[in-house]
Amino acid sequence: MDFIESKGKTVDEAVFNGLLKMDLSIDEVDIEILEEGGGLFKSARVRMTKKPEQPEEEAPAPKEKEPLRPEPSAYEGERRGRGDYRQRGRENGRQRGREAARPQRREYTQEEPFEKQEPKNDAEKFLLGLFEKMGINVRLKSEQVGDTLKIDMSGRAMGMLIGRRGETLDALQYLTSLVVNNGREGYLKIMLDTENYRRKREDALKKLAARLADKVIRSGKRVVLEPMNPYERRILHATLQDNKRVTTFSEGEEPFRSVVVALKGSENEDGGETE
Repeated sequence: MDFIESKGKTVDEAVFNGLLKMDLSIDEVDIEILEEGGGLFKSARVRMTKKPEQPEEEAPAPKEKEPLRPEPSAYEGERRGRGDYRQRGRENGRQRGREAARPQRREYTQEEPFEKQEPKNDAEKFLLGLFEKMGINVRLKSEQVGDTLKIDMSGRAMGMLIGRRGETLDALQYLTSLVVNNGREGYLKIMLDTENYRRKREDALKKLAARLADKVIRSGKRVVLEPMNPYERRILHATLQDNKRVTTFSEGEEPFRSVVVALKGSENEDGGETE
């Protein structure tokens, strides 16, 4: 298919779903955002169009041999020479204008050949098959600790797999969990990570929690954060659980559940759940 409209909870998820349906990589499509989503019932929607293949340049056609003409006189040759010089100058100017107006041809680097990796478990089997269809090289390294399977991904397309604030990574982790736990006895938790993103995100959330606690103490007003997944909400709760001045709780319904930071004993503290 040459074009498709795709939907998702976020723009990144809509693009991710569209790439799967078109069986293309992200550098092979043009993406137009139709709706950015947001709200409880509003999904993101994008139009994805396959980029046209670059045509090969045709060799110039051979010039026809001009008929022989009689030699001009000295004066006539000098006059024609001056005219030819002016004519060539005009033609060169027009040619330069056409070249400047002509869009430059983009140079695309070819994808590296896909490196075959034998999957060690069902999660790796699903992920490797998905990445192969997307045409990207991703190396997987799995480690099971208790009831959690940690999978670290490495390669050149990791930014696309992380997405905005980790939304694509979370969606990929959710899909992998559904595949692995389908018909399985006992739940196996899946944790996907790449380029140590989870640790960097955790450090950023801890710093954010400390700044917001200071802000709440100074202003006396509670702060409501943007919706987050349960894992990130637990990081905020754990960071401020020993704070003597502020408390945290969550409000709202999934997937738009948010963390609230408020002063202890104030009217803004409504005793919500802390996960």
